[in-house]
Amino acid sequence: MPRIIGGIWGILFLMLVCVFPADSQDDKNPLVLELFAKSGLDQLTERLPMIVQQGLHQAFAQDENLKKLPTQTFQEIMDAAASAYESQKLRNIMLGSFAGKMDDAEIRSVIRWLDSPTGVKCTDLEKQSLTPEGFQELSRFAEEIQKKPPRPARLKLIGELDRATKATATSVEIFINSNLAVATAVALSLPQENSMLLSDFKKKLETSRAAIENALQEQTRISLLYTYRSLSDSEIKEYIDIATSPAGSKFNAVGIEAFQKAMVEGGMDFGQAVAKVFENVNQKKEI
Repeated sequence: MPRIIGGIWGILFLMLVCVFPADSQDDKNPLVLELFAKSGLDQLTERLPMIVQQGLHQAFAQDENLKKLPTQTFQEIMDAAASAYESQKLRNIMLGSFAGKMDDAEIRSVIRWLDSPTGVKCTDLEKQSLTPEGFQELSRFAEEIQKKPPRPARLKLIGELDRATKATATSVEIFINSNLAVATAVALSLPQENSMLLSDFKKKLETSRAAIENALQEQTRISLLYTYRSLSDSEIKEYIDIATSPAGSKFNAVGIEAFQKAMVEGGMDFGQAVAKVFENVNQKKEI
């Protein structure tokens, strides 16, 4: 089971870390809904099921054990992912988590930046990175910068942007907590004698934290370099300034918390669904 989990989240967070976290306070507050739409998070939640399913496809393609699963089982797992990470469900979770944590003045401050020429440009670039074409171009870009690395000053700026938006740090926490949510859901569906599997998995995640952080930091660096490749250095500095401003920092922190909650709940639902899929497979083998 952990093999499937790793494949999914490794691909998922490669794309998610390049989006400035955003969310809303109350689904009746027009300011919040404007913030949600202008930040590009509406599009992210719409594409999230597809992103997860693409990760599943890659996991199945790369793992010899997973390749042996029946086609029907694979399709049931794909259906479980689509249901567990259904866009509107995750959006509602985030809306609830965001309630009352930003005042209107803070929201207006972030919206003003999103309406600025640089803000609009950043959001458009983030949206483009979430398209199927963006996935393909990112892979090619990663190969290209191996041959021709960006200049040191650009790499330094991207590192500052990573720290300002807490992209890598957030990815690590969401990666670990989402994996634990899936594993917990699966473990709760297994016989009691298998409960040690969850304990072992928790230990493995924690002992692997440094390796996970290194891997996600590199993925984040490539993703940020790709997403904002057409921005000038001054535009990236402008992005860093808003991300570290009082309103931007609040927006970032609240958005991270909301997104993490949505992903953990989605992971629990997915884990329970996958456990049932494998339970049915085992029952058929026994007949």
